[in-house]
Order: sequence, then structure tokens, then C-alpha cells
Amino acid sequence: MKIWQADLAILLAGSLWGFTFLFSRWGLADCSPALFMFCRVLVASLVGLALMWKMIRRTSRAVLKEGLILGALTGSGYLLQVYSINFTTVARASFLTGMCLVGIPVLSYILFRQVVKPHSLAGVIIAVIGLYVFLDPTFGGINPGDVIGLIAIPVWALYMIYMSVYTEGKTDPDVTYQFLFWQLTAILPLALITFLVFESGLILAPLHPDLGKGLTITPSFLLGVGFTAVLGTLAPVFLHTRSQKYTTAIQAMICFQFEPITAMVASYFILSEPVNTRTVVGAAIIVAAVVVSETGGYFSDSRRKPPA
Repeated sequence: MKIWQADLAILLAGSLWGFTFLFSRWGLADCSPALFMFCRVLVASLVGLALMWKMIRRTSRAVLKEGLILGALTGSGYLLQVYSINFTTVARASFLTGMCLVGIPVLSYILFRQVVKPHSLAGVIIAVIGLYVFLDPTFGGINPGDVIGLIAIPVWALYMIYMSVYTEGKTDPDVTYQFLFWQLTAILPLALITFLVFESGLILAPLHPDLGKGLTITPSFLLGVGFTAVLGTLAPVFLHTRSQKYTTAIQAMICFQFEPITAMVASYFILSEPVNTRTVVGAAIIVAAVVVSETGGYFSDSRRKPPA
């Protein structure tokens, strides 16, 4: 797989995650956040187990360990994000998640002394500007949701970095399925414990009305869980895990900025939510960031090739 093909696959994964905002909204209307995530990932895990059992049973100890670590990171990121949204605006929570772009080069240098390539740095800067314009987070004071979102930044950055580290050089196609399944498996206990501690009322009183909703089985809940489990979890995690080894963590995260754009398009056509000029301009800037990071890598590689 070529770099541009990997980035295109990750862009598709980000777009699928963008659609999950719509279906998650329907599912969360009748279910508390961590419990909804548990149901979503449980369904995804069962479907994955049924489809991939032969590949999963051949998992090595190293892949099992690495898959569980990745699952712990992505599960923590998901939970922090969903709680951040409950205590701040969606725009601010999404913007803070996108700031993972800034955390990746910093942590990559601290952990592995990796220096960011100029075209990737340019893409990061342009994407951050586009994300701010697109979401218009209007920070007017820090609230608990913003603090939770800030905590999630290094978590998402570490997930992207270690996805690159753990998948690099692994050419066996079965490893992709193994990483996928064990990531999902690691999320389940995190979501269940979070529900029992913060939402069930058995240990702590819910800190927000949305956290104490429990579960009501309705058509919207089933639709939300069904879509987010298969097309919002299994498919994008597979695409990301399959493609990450062929690109970099920064390139991947720039491509993931298509997530809010897809969410905007879906909400516009399905929910008839309005779209203003600022949103369109921000989306265009994000697209420009992807183009700069992709074409910059192409031209830098071309310059390094000896003449024929």
C-alpha cells in the first residue's frame, strides 16, 4: 500500500466516524454515555469475533499486549471525549480533540526523538487554523468539560503514535484483525467500570442529568448502536489499523480532520442543520491542510530520488 492510499483509507475512516455523531445522538437520547459505548463496542466485538475467529485465535503474546494497550488508549480517549461533550459545547470538545495534532509531534520527539518533516508541520498548522475556523469554539472561560478535553489530548496523541509503532513492519494480514479485536476487547471493561462508577448511582451520584439516564430500549437506540458498532467502530478501526503502518501519526491525524466535515455534511442533509460561511471556509482550510501535507510529502520524496 502506498502512502497516499493509506492516507485515503484513514480519511475514509475519519469520515465514517463523522457519521457516528449523528447516530450517537439518537442512541444517547435513551442511554447514558458510557453504557452506550459499552453496548456499541460489545456488539462490534461480537460481530468481529464471529467474522474473524480463525485469525484471532492465532494471536501472539506480543500482539495481544500491544492490542490491549491500544484499546486502553482509544477507550480512554472515547470516554473522555463523550464526558467532555456533556460538560462543554460540542464545538469546544471537538476542537480540543483535534488539538491532538499538536501533541503528536511533541510526544513523538520526547519519546522517540522523531523530528517533524516541514510539510507535515505546515499541514498541522493549517489544519489547526481550519479546525478553529470550522468549529468556532469561542473560548470564553474554562469549564469542567474543557479540562476533560485537555486531558484527552495526550491520550489521543499517544494512541496515534503507538498505533504507528506497534503496526510498523507487521506484514501478516491476520495481525490487523487481531489488533482490531483486542482493541475492542480492552474498551469493554473501561466503559463498564465508568458506567458503574459515574452513571449507575451505585457508587457516585451522577454529576450530570445525561449521566444518569440508564438505558431504554427504543428504535433510535437500536439504530444508534447498530450503525456505530459496525460502520462507526469495526470498519474505521479496521481501516486505521490496516493503513497506519504505511503513513505517519501526524499524516493520519490530519486526515482524521475530515471527521467534523463529514458530521457537518450529514447533519446538513439529514437533520437540516444550517451551515454558515465560516463553516465552509474552515472546511476548505482543513482540505487545504490535507493537500499540503500530501503533496509536500510527494515532492520531498521526489527530490530525494536520484535522477534516472
